[in-house]
Amino acid sequence: MDQIRGIIPIQRKFLDANYLLALQFREGFVFGRIVGRRLCQYKPYSVIDSDGDEVDIAAATAQAELRFRDPRNAQNDILYLNASTGAGFPWFYHGAIGIKPQYVYMYPRFPEAKEIPGKFPEVDPIRPSSNDLLGYVNDLNSPYQDPTDYVEWVIPPFLHVGAEYYNVDPDRNHNPVLNILFALYWFQAFNKTVCPHLIPKIANREVPAAFLRVGFGDQPHDLGNTLRDDWRVNPLTLEQASSISPNLTRRP
Repeated sequence: MDQIRGIIPIQRKFLDANYLLALQFREGFVFGRIVGRRLCQYKPYSVIDSDGDEVDIAAATAQAELRFRDPRNAQNDILYLNASTGAGFPWFYHGAIGIKPQYVYMYPRFPEAKEIPGKFPEVDPIRPSSNDLLGYVNDLNSPYQDPTDYVEWVIPPFLHVGAEYYNVDPDRNHNPVLNILFALYWFQAFNKTVCPHLIPKIANREVPAAFLRVGFGDQPHDLGNTLRDDWRVNPLTLEQASSISPNLTRRP
């Protein structure tokens, strides 16, 4: 993979325990530290429909939006977290998806049914059904064997994601096959009583920390009241976080 282009394998960006992080939501940043992780991989994953049947996309034809469903039980969404916490800590997914064959283009939707990200701001919305040549992922920018951060998925609880597809092969049908590679993180959320002294240090880049954006459209995804309450966090802008007074965050 040509790193000069700014695309790197997603596994190089996975976080280990005790790494600091800032999660960007529409309302602001949530700060914390990783307390544990579990790598989750589905490979090979043949794209299926809501009935659990493999999708065979006809030559030069589009496939409407589909979730990433479990072929053993198509009612389950592989990338969905149906609880706000796990093992007593907030959790979320972070990862990427590799794809093959080369003829299939995948158009991610985050959340599902929303506008496809990846377009230039002044152009019309992306139309996968017309094989628009923007906003897609293929094996050149996220290879099946080594998924990359060309599209970096950061998925909080209670959020369904999906994708549309287009088969650019003019002669043959193809079933998209994916390598779904994610880290499931448990993290300790910082607030006024939990490590508040670290919040301005992260915001001011005084300590190493990962900045992850929830969603990859023009705006980060909403944190919402449910996660705000369950995670016991108050999102902050970088200006608010960086200006927290040391006198207010001094540890006893």
